[in-house]
Amino acid sequence: MKRVRRRGLGTGAALLAAIFAGACAVEPNVPDGALDDLFAAERAFAKDSTERGMRAAFLEHFAADGVDFRPGPGVMRERMLARPAPEDPLALVLDWSPQAGGVARAGDLGYTTGPFSLSNARDASAPTRYGYFFSVWKRENATWRVAVDAGVSTPAAPAPTSLAAPAVTRSSGFTWGSPGGRGREALVALERAGRSLDPDPADASSYFELLANSVRIFREGSYAIVGADAARRTLAATGRRVVWTPAGAGASASDDLGYTYGRFVRFIGASEEASGYYVHVWQREGGSGAWRIVAEVQLPPE
Repeated sequence: MKRVRRRGLGTGAALLAAIFAGACAVEPNVPDGALDDLFAAERAFAKDSTERGMRAAFLEHFAADGVDFRPGPGVMRERMLARPAPEDPLALVLDWSPQAGGVARAGDLGYTTGPFSLSNARDASAPTRYGYFFSVWKRENATWRVAVDAGVSTPAAPAPTSLAAPAVTRSSGFTWGSPGGRGREALVALERAGRSLDPDPADASSYFELLANSVRIFREGSYAIVGADAARRTLAATGRRVVWTPAGAGASASDDLGYTYGRFVRFIGASEEASGYYVHVWQREGGSGAWRIVAEVQLPPE
């Protein structure tokens, strides 16, 4: 990022500029090769899974407090070690490859997603399962480790281009107060209030106003919804709202990328329509500095 030197600013203008700069995030400026490095970590994880088995791979590549969903959130290592090791660790073959992701400017937090397959190497008649994996990664002792792992199944293998980012169609201008606070507390605060799913909500509590243009939404049994416009077409529903109850959160030291996870309930009027678990990845939006959801995973309750 180039540094721009400004001359001749009066005291009031300089103060205004400083406030604006502090509240407004710039476009992501990650270290060179950071995303490639994260993708390499994901591919190494997948390689270990196919060569050594899922148990060994997950124990190797998860953070000490890394969370998975079975179905609710819990510490993966505790759950894995509480079960006996499989007699044949290579009977089931879980393979995957990253197609999309992002890394914080500080290089300490990132996320990856892409297609996975789960096949039975000992039974050729067993059907292969397909879906999308989703991983939030963090640096642990300078090494990438999985902080949150979630995924959904799909009816068949996802198309190679199913996660391609859409063209940008929305431009958000800067508004005072839109960026909110910093870190995980700001993200949790954004989820404390119910969000309307109405196609044309009357106020700013719309779920759709939180979505980045390039958002990717994953739901069990469905292919990915890619882009804010597609999300609105698919998920908008009159008289409905969603309420999140966050159970955990984290944010990068650079305060441009973060995540939350917990339980969601969707209401129609006052009646509960559906519930389950969710993972959100949030990123500061260039221009406004507001937090936007760049990825959402919706998981069933059981």
